[in-house]
Amino acid sequence: MHALRKLALLLCLGPVALQAQKASRPYDQLFVFGDSYSDTGAGYVDGNGPTAVWYMAKDLGIDLVIPLKSWAGASVNFAVSGARTDGGLGRIDKHGEIIGYGMQLQVGQFRELMQAGLVTFDPKRTMFFFAGGLNDRTLPIDTSAQDIEDEIETLYGLGARRFTVAILPEKIPQFAQQGIRVNPALRGIPDEMKRRHADIEIATSNWGAFLDEVITNPAKYGITNTTDRCAGRVLRNEDPTPCASPEKYFFYHEGHPSTRAHEVAGGMLAEEAKKVSAR
Repeated sequence: MHALRKLALLLCLGPVALQAQKASRPYDQLFVFGDSYSDTGAGYVDGNGPTAVWYMAKDLGIDLVIPLKSWAGASVNFAVSGARTDGGLGRIDKHGEIIGYGMQLQVGQFRELMQAGLVTFDPKRTMFFFAGGLNDRTLPIDTSAQDIEDEIETLYGLGARRFTVAILPEKIPQFAQQGIRVNPALRGIPDEMKRRHADIEIATSNWGAFLDEVITNPAKYGITNTTDRCAGRVLRNEDPTPCASPEKYFFYHEGHPSTRAHEVAGGMLAEEAKKVSAR
């Protein structure tokens, strides 16, 4: 009888615990737009597992899916490897990977899913996360920020009110120059959007700085190699055989973090989101 009472109590408390978790997290739903540093399968996963935004979502109790698995009420990651912040069409690689589908088109894909009833959201409890600009090397400095502002404007027109703009890494050799080049403009996006819309909630994220922290202080996170890649890419006809200990490598592919590095950064992102919400 005691066991039955205990079971009944657990069944009663289950929904209460779930509601408590939802109440304590900064938002219930998440939409992500970006490139290979965020792609979890919409285009091509340039690594050996999930990226930082996926780990952030997991820590917040959010199931982040790709567009093909979208359903009304789902949280969706539209990020595609190789994407610039503009409307580049990209390509389908010979191995079937989607590469370079621009962030403007990703936002357009969101709009289409919304119009089809495959995406719904509560503006008060939904975050729109932008992490782009790493592939904009050939674009003018201010273009990345302008593109993201335009994309935010589109989403605002669809009812979105909460946004996060990621600041890019500046310590990862392959992208350091681009991060340093574009970050000042990205930091100006929140003030510009607040000037336009009094009811918008928007801030920058230290997303790039978190990845910088991992590559700068790898030993704290069990990483011992910050220079070599762990494996090659099939799409570049390289040997994809992984190294013996991928979890000890910062880079899984050339210039692209391992899922271990993303996991650490994702945990930092989740803590950042909670702190911002608590202010």
